[in-house]
Amino acid sequence: MRSFYFGLLGIFFLCGFTSTLPATKILDTRDSIDYSAVVIGNLQIMTTNLQLQNEFSYCYDNLERYCNHFGQLYNYHSLVDNEGNFKKNICPKDWQVPTLEDWEYMILGMKPTITRSNEGQFVYHISENYAQLQFGGFRSHKDKFFFNMGKEGHYMTSTETYKGWATIKIKRQGKGYVLTISTDTNKNRAVSCRCIQNKENLTQQD
Repeated sequence: MRSFYFGLLGIFFLCGFTSTLPATKILDTRDSIDYSAVVIGNLQIMTTNLQLQNEFSYCYDNLERYCNHFGQLYNYHSLVDNEGNFKKNICPKDWQVPTLEDWEYMILGMKPTITRSNEGQFVYHISENYAQLQFGGFRSHKDKFFFNMGKEGHYMTSTETYKGWATIKIKRQGKGYVLTISTDTNKNRAVSCRCIQNKENLTQQD
């Protein structure tokens, strides 16, 4: 079990476990879009944001050209039905939206230096953007405004919390990057998606 809840278990000091294996190639047969993925530990993660369109997804500023580069922005309702039950997976076949636990595992695999903010939040400093996370901004949960494209990347998890849902943020800092985890994101906020797969299920497509 990949569990890294620091408030309960303390900080794990890891050397990191990114991989230099060749990128996996994926074809999403639903819309014929090609993706690549890299290996971090026991997981593969796509190196570009998901582009599949659904009823709860948006292009930044409602402009298709941004979707072509940064992918769609999805809110929590893209994952669940009206009763809150998980519905059809938005990721390609055999791939899935990461849980919060999956993201914690991958972040630790990126060899972070870990500090705390003034509010007590863990802050993960990385020198390399191993997963090639993009800075596609987000769509606000109110007023339909879009923010911070080119400055921040916001990524969904499939983890619901009692305050909302869990999301990941990355931004540049100096020559490196900073990642933080939010567990109180409004479920109507729309963010980017990176799909993952267990390395054991690796499938190579030509």
